[in-house]
Amino acid sequence: MDITVQELRQVFEKIMKHLEQQGKKSIQITHDFYWSIPKDRLYDNYEKPTELTVGQLGDDLAELRKIASGESQPLAYGCVWLASVLRAIGDTEIG
Repeated sequence: MDITVQELRQVFEKIMKHLEQQGKKSIQITHDFYWSIPKDRLYDNYEKPTELTVGQLGDDLAELRKIASGESQPLAYGCVWLASVLRAIGDTEIG
């Protein structure tokens, strides 16, 4: 499986444009903590995970804001923080 950075950028822009067309200028995230499966178990479909960790959307968002402001350098792990925030939005927004 392969996806280009350009494809990701295009789909992200289209989804953000869709939210804006729905009148969304900001999105209220009502949950903060979430369950997380450790990455070494996340993609192992043959064994049920027995250990969960806790993530925090507030922390994820704070790290993303540091990148956006230039306080922190962008890094690939930012995709994990972004994914958590986008998951919360996708789970709560309709349309």
